Amino acid sequence: MDAVAETFGKNCEVVLHDFSKPHQSIIKIANGHVTGREVRDPATDLILSFIEKKGQKNDSLVGYCTKTKKGSELKSTTVFIKNGRDKIVGALCINIDLTPYLSTKSLLDDLCLMPNSGFPEAEKQVDEKFETNVNHMIDGMLGQSIKRIGKPVVHMKKEDKLNIIRNLKERGLFLIKGTAQRVSRELNVSLPTIYKYLEEIKEI
Repeated sequence: MDAVAETFGKNCEVVLHDFSKPHQSIIKIANGHVTGREVRDPATDLILSFIEKKGQKNDSLVGYCTKTKKGSELKSTTVFIKNGRDKIVGALCINIDLTPYLSTKSLLDDLCLMPNSGFPEAEKQVDEKFETNVNHMIDGMLGQSIKRIGKPVVHMKKEDKLNIIRNLKERGLFLIKGTAQRVSRELNVSLPTIYKYLEEIKEI
């Protein structure tokens, strides 16, 4: 990790995750200033969703584009670490801050620009949250799922709440300790009801 970070410089963040504790999965990080994270911070929402998909075939996600909370564009690669049973147990992530390179690219694009001609470039944007606080992650994902329903919680029926639980489970949020209690409070149902909904989702 340190060798990779030193090779590519201060704009290259290298992170090692141990998913035995997803809520504080970062066990080593180099150049953490790139995303503002440190050791014992949680896994990202994108990574949680891949852990939840136990049939995940990809061993890596290479060269996708995402953004930090401050708006810096990153070129990211995630290499999943699996055990002998093909279960994802960790990950090595590389995040390169493209800010200085994009500035240079912009200057070069201006220099190379021909009349009536440019250099369009299609980039795939991935929505990945780099949270330093696990409670902020839970609040954010829960708020998004509730907003998707389009009505206040007090007016939601069982099917609405099941849809919220299903969405959160697919995104891997229930891998985080304490999530069920938080969701039960937000949806105004008992904790046993949350576990019952999770069982119902499994049977569908």
